[in-house]
Amino acid sequence: MAIDRAGKLHLNRHKANGDPLVAVLTETVTDDHLAELRRDGISYLFAGGRELDLSLAIGRLGDEFGVKRLLLEGGGGINGSFLKAGLIDELSVLVAPVADAGEGPTLFTDGVANKLKLTGVDRLEHDFIHLRYQVS
Repeated sequence: MAIDRAGKLHLNRHKANGDPLVAVLTETVTDDHLAELRRDGISYLFAGGRELDLSLAIGRLGDEFGVKRLLLEGGGGINGSFLKAGLIDELSVLVAPVADAGEGPTLFTDGVANKLKLTGVDRLEHDFIHLRYQVS
């Protein structure tokens, strides 16, 4: 799934890592962009007029494409939007054994605070740690 509210992404291929792409758009996307998606064999769906309705998008992904489970790998903005919409039920975090003093991305933006319940901890190869949380 590629979230593309304004029709600005030029994906140029219909699959990513062997999986078909579906563009999630608003109704403001131009006919030229829709023609580009069709030319590239990329499926798309509309989920809102001017603004994206993420709940509607998830429902349509299930109804039209049979998606039952979704892995969200976004930046802080898109992650925060899904969290704010109540669409995240589990958080999986990998902690790498690296100290980075640079300014980096955050998991969530949008000022949303949710309680998390730790449901699992695994130590992985090369000293990585995998944390799993249930979002309440």
